[in-house]
Amino acid sequence: MGSPGAAERIARVLEVFTSASTAPAAVETEDGTRWVMKLAGAGPGPYGLLIEYLAIAVARALGAPAPAARPLLLPEGFPWMAGTDEFDAMLQRSFGWTLGIAFLPGAEPVGAPDLAGLDPSVLDAIALSDCFLQNVDRTARNPNLLRSGGRVWTIDYGACLYLSRALGPPRPPSGGLPEGHLLAGRPISPGPLPLPRIDFDALVAGAPSDWLAAAETGPAPLAAALGGDYAAWIARVQAA
Repeated sequence: MGSPGAAERIARVLEVFTSASTAPAAVETEDGTRWVMKLAGAGPGPYGLLIEYLAIAVARALGAPAPAARPLLLPEGFPWMAGTDEFDAMLQRSFGWTLGIAFLPGAEPVGAPDLAGLDPSVLDAIALSDCFLQNVDRTARNPNLLRSGGRVWTIDYGACLYLSRALGPPRPPSGGLPEGHLLAGRPISPGPLPLPRIDFDALVAGAPSDWLAAAETGPAPLAAALGGDYAAWIARVQAA
């Protein structure tokens, strides 16, 4: 990726969300924008950040209400501002590119019993995008849905299996949701045809090179693999 601008540099850590094992944190960039930062030194590392970064963009393209995401630069030797010593150690392992997800003010969790009150078209878009992404981390126990600003948002795409499918040995994409998914049994509807074209070349070009290195691939082969996988998935869904 090119040289970061001022808006991409993290200036302050405001709060650490200790309920999550990977310790995401609310941060502020030098232009005053707030994000939820996910660290390269936590969980599955840069590979996990790549999975989530690309998945969020694909989910948004397919109509799911996912918040925007972008790489953020964490300067080396960033000072301690919040959290525990363990969080600070994780932070120091993460200098360079981290993942920023748009901050949702006043966010409240949405539980499985709340689904009946949600817009069916929103649920259809979530089901459609999670089908392609093979999101195994949206269950009745852990819906990964938030309500903020009068609308519902989808979060936490780090456990999606689409990338390993696209980069692994050839196999057909799934036409349904993973077992145990919150919306399992809901028909996968592509809505008005055709499904949107996704410019995977442009999408992959926004990913930092160390994230791509963690996936043992480069921009061109990754974009080609994702494009081919997406085209095969569209064919399967439209034929269902």
